[in-house]
Amino acid sequence: MNIRADFRDFTPALAQNAAGAGLKPAHVADILATRPEIGFFEIHAENYMNAGGPNRRALAAIRELYPVSVHGVGLSLGSTEELDLDHLARLKEVADFVTPALVSEHLAWCDFSGRAFPDLLPLPYDEAALRRVAGRIDRVQETLGRQILIENPASYLRFRGDALAEPQFLAELCSLTGCGLLLDVNNVHVNAVNHGFDALSYFDSFPFERVGEIHLAGHALARDSDGDFLIDDHGGPVSEAVWALYREVIARAGPRPTLIEWDNHIPDWAELQAESAKARMAMSSIDPTPPLDPALSPLERGKAAAPDTFPRLAYGLRGETSTRWQAAFAAALTDPETPVPPLFAPCDSVARFAVYRNNSAAAEIGALKEQFPTVLQIVGDDAFSGLARGFARQNPPRSPILADYGADFPDFVAAFLAESCVMETPYLPDAARLDWAVLNVLRAQEAEPCGLGRLAALDAERIGAVRPRLHPALTLIASDWPLLALRDPAGRAIADWRSENVLVLRPQAELTLTRLSLSDAAFLSACAGKATLAEAALAGETAESAFDFGQTLVALTRAGAFVDFTLDHET
Repeated sequence: MNIRADFRDFTPALAQNAAGAGLKPAHVADILATRPEIGFFEIHAENYMNAGGPNRRALAAIRELYPVSVHGVGLSLGSTEELDLDHLARLKEVADFVTPALVSEHLAWCDFSGRAFPDLLPLPYDEAALRRVAGRIDRVQETLGRQILIENPASYLRFRGDALAEPQFLAELCSLTGCGLLLDVNNVHVNAVNHGFDALSYFDSFPFERVGEIHLAGHALARDSDGDFLIDDHGGPVSEAVWALYREVIARAGPRPTLIEWDNHIPDWAELQAESAKARMAMSSIDPTPPLDPALSPLERGKAAAPDTFPRLAYGLRGETSTRWQAAFAAALTDPETPVPPLFAPCDSVARFAVYRNNSAAAEIGALKEQFPTVLQIVGDDAFSGLARGFARQNPPRSPILADYGADFPDFVAAFLAESCVMETPYLPDAARLDWAVLNVLRAQEAEPCGLGRLAALDAERIGAVRPRLHPALTLIASDWPLLALRDPAGRAIADWRSENVLVLRPQAELTLTRLSLSDAAFLSACAGKATLAEAALAGETAESAFDFGQTLVALTRAGAFVDFTLDHET
């Protein structure tokens, strides 16, 4: 497929005046119950890169009612590393599942030398970066079989080696690849404050005809030795300054599908919906001015509008920035004792670089808090944050999908307790293992469990030779501690400290946690090891003399633990 030819003439796939909001799990029930009037919803692709589970079912229900756009944060298009083809394949799977109206990604990077940084990091705007990013966009579009939109980033530092202004860099990307643009108006405002340029002048050379979507978001105020600067935190309502810029964009470019991003300190659905309605009202109240001559190339159009309105910087690093800049940036991010590399335009680079360090650390700790709620509940926020920081130093993320982060956390907790001789909470590693099991079962592949009818249909004389197939959303956790009581916030006063075997199972919609006897757990473990029912029964009898084969088999089948029973010669 020739993406550049196919998408040279760009047409947005949503109604021009559509106003939408980011889809948040906390809002799904309200949305499905009330079916509000809204133009579209947007998801972060990485939140849905799992085989199944409640989030996928909710998304399937939403996409039946509303258009959905897919916004990626993990392709790392600005990296000097090889493109992560596994991540690209997972993005394609999400896109195939959603059939989205739009797909977008960031002009940023988030990986280096096998290490993932959970942030959107800046890159130099030079020719080497332009060619590299264009090649990666080509590969992405060819894989997805469609155009993608590229978002202008928020940044706190600018590279000394920038040879192109950002609007020109984006325009050239469109010319080279046929991609479209996602114009984040908040990011333009943040950068204008942070880097000292005029946002309206930035828009003078921006290729609006390539814009397929607009983002609006909130930001936070910070301060360094040079004065105030802004952090793109998506943690509140859109500021009046950004609304004013948005109205200017609509006046110049006409309506575009507009999304409200509110990813932190998420409000009630009514408040988020009201922000989206403000964007729709703004689009309906403004008559756009005629655009510049579309026959001009993007760069010619920019020059005709306002030559050199965006400050160019030239400090002599152009020949050196193709690869070494990222290694220096990543090294300083990884080690807080490493000085900020001399890559950036004059500013308080220590304070600004600290934003990137803090963003990565906060994202890692935040992900682990979500992954291990029982451990967090038991030890408290401060102690958990200390554990998480220690874990992240030893085990940094290897993937931009933070829901996959933490597989080694239970072992880290066990090692920490052993080394520090902390005896008060010896059950923490098993609590962490149960948390991780719950997370994986919630994200596991969907499957229809077989019922008692399938069990009754088995040949009674040959039942011992049957091999059960376990449900993919099933895990068994064996512990010396009463894990179910420990998961209960009200269960701090535990009278019975006997060991437990916990079955974690999601046969269909609901996840269940069930305490199993020693014999039932041994039976199920043998089944997981592909034993026949006769072999599994022997394991159960060996573990505990009170084992009842028939009762256990019926109970587990009724619970949804099996998807089928087969003989060796059956396919």
